[in-house]
Amino acid sequence: MKHLATAVLLSSIATLSFAQKAPEATDTCISKRQDILKQIDQAKSKGNDKKVAGLNKALKANDANCTPESLRAAREKDVSEARAKVADRDRELTEAKAEGKDKDKIAKREQKLNEAQAELQRAQKVLGN
Repeated sequence: MKHLATAVLLSSIATLSFAQKAPEATDTCISKRQDILKQIDQAKSKGNDKKVAGLNKALKANDANCTPESLRAAREKDVSEARAKVADRDRELTEAKAEGKDKDKIAKREQKLNEAQAELQRAQKVLGN
């Protein structure tokens, strides 16, 4: 039981620290392009030609398809998926309580629900909600 409590505490701390990180302005098309270019440089320095080719393909796709609208749509999709996950985790927790599961299983489901809620908050923050 002590190990479970420690695991829950550590997981909660990790989740909170992840959730509290402010979304940086790195989700723009320009920053995505810069990130790909950085990865290309790293792959070239390691002599990884296959990765360079794949990254060049990703760079071309970014240049051709990345728009503020496509980024917003992706963010909205992330929020929608996170909401569905929260609903699933909430349902699982409710079922576990209704079935009279032991405290450890209920605690695990509560932890998963908390993690899903933190992910939803992060997704909403990135979206601007």
